[in-house]
Amino acid sequence: MLLCHPSIFASIYKEYSMHRLLLLICSALFLGACSNFQSTSNVDKQHFNEYFIPSQVPIYEKNELLTLDYEVLGAVEGSSCQIKENDLPADIREARTKARVNAAALHANGISFQSCITFEPDSVCLSNIICYGRALDITPASKD
Repeated sequence: MLLCHPSIFASIYKEYSMHRLLLLICSALFLGACSNFQSTSNVDKQHFNEYFIPSQVPIYEKNELLTLDYEVLGAVEGSSCQIKENDLPADIREARTKARVNAAALHANGISFQSCITFEPDSVCLSNIICYGRALDITPASKD
């Protein structure tokens, strides 16, 4: 009679479920530890600081320059070119970012864009955008 009691079956089933869960977890850990999985990243450790260069060159609108003291360090440009059909189309943000990197190379602390031009497809680029701007050395406003 004792073996037919419902609480015995529940206890055995619960114990069996726990063993089954433990076996499953151990198997997963064992297989995971034996795998030859390698993680890769698109962040290059050698060029990590270069990823933040564009953020060091803020963009100034032409009307903002009326109230600022600045010097033009030179003309800069940045381009975005779609070479193959399966590449991403040319992007104005990429062109502007490249121009900001070029402005940073001139030790600029600001940039003002003059224009961005979209070119027709040619033998090199299926789509192409070039942005032109001026690299600026903005003099901080004195606190009076």
